[in-house]
Amino acid sequence: VPVYPGPLFVEDDDEARVQDAEEVARRALILWAVSIRAEGTPQQEAIALIKDADAWGSVSPEEVEFLDAASLDPLVAQALVWRLESLWVMLWALGRVDELAWPDDMCNVPRLVEVMRVEESNPAFITGAKLRDVSELLDAQDLAMRIHWAIRDASLTQPARVPNNLDWSGDAEWVEIPMCAGVGVVEERHHALNWLVNFLKPKNLDEVDTHT
Repeated sequence: VPVYPGPLFVEDDDEARVQDAEEVARRALILWAVSIRAEGTPQQEAIALIKDADAWGSVSPEEVEFLDAASLDPLVAQALVWRLESLWVMLWALGRVDELAWPDDMCNVPRLVEVMRVEESNPAFITGAKLRDVSELLDAQDLAMRIHWAIRDASLTQPARVPNNLDWSGDAEWVEIPMCAGVGVVEERHHALNWLVNFLKPKNLDEVDTHT
């Protein structure tokens, strides 16, 4: 991946104040409810998943607006399905999946569904939540930020293209940025990880900044 020649800093391990483990688990449950609602789950069923876990207070204003809507806006719903990638990050941070693979393709959705169908009604998913070491979270944030920078840098050229596997060192096919699935994965990961590590201390998920 091309590397920005100037400084791109993340906080030191000792200085970072990451999200509380229980709040990360609540966030995972909310992302799950939003995602399945976006895919057509009845409104009250999706809302009940959150309220039964006493997590409604952690829902962001934009998520409240989406979940409270009587009918789905197809464009909004299509965009929110990408939140599965953010949910995958939360499950990794909670140790429920082993690794964040290179972001050249979408997450393992069948595995994600398998985990969440068990945990969506399990109180211990929140009360017993534990996070990975802070250094792992910061390393993941740093990598996502650097790949995101490389994508944005590529968008300034014409034609705006990237390797379809986001590996600039190989002989992968180059595709236009909107045609690369990994671009959406990186955007969601960067957003989720910045929330996880409290980058710029956002009030909620809607206010997370992913500038590079």
